[in-house]
Amino acid sequence: MTLVGVRAEVENYDHWNGQFRTHGELFQKQKVAIAHMGHTDENKVLVVFETSDFDTFMEIFTSQSTIDAMSNDGIVEGSVEVFILNDSYRP
Repeated sequence: MTLVGVRAEVENYDHWNGQFRTHGELFQKQKVAIAHMGHTDENKVLVVFETSDFDTFMEIFTSQSTIDAMSNDGIVEGSVEVFILNDSYRP
C-alpha cells in the first residue's frame, strides 16, 4: 500500500468537503482504500490516500477529469502539492 499526501488550498472548506465525498467512483478507479482528511482554519486541506496501485493513482490524478473535478470542488489553481509518504519513524 502506498501513501500519497495531497495538500491544497480551497475556496470554501465546507463546499470542498461535500464535493470531495462525491468522487467515490473516481477514487475506486485509483485503487484508493481510504482517504484520511484534515484542514486548517485558512481553508488549507490535506488528504492522505492509501492506494494499492500508485501508477494508476497518478495517471488518473493528472488526468483532465481530475483537474475538472478539482476546479469544481473549489481547489485554488496552482495550490496542489503531492507527497509520496515513503518514510516513517516510530519513537
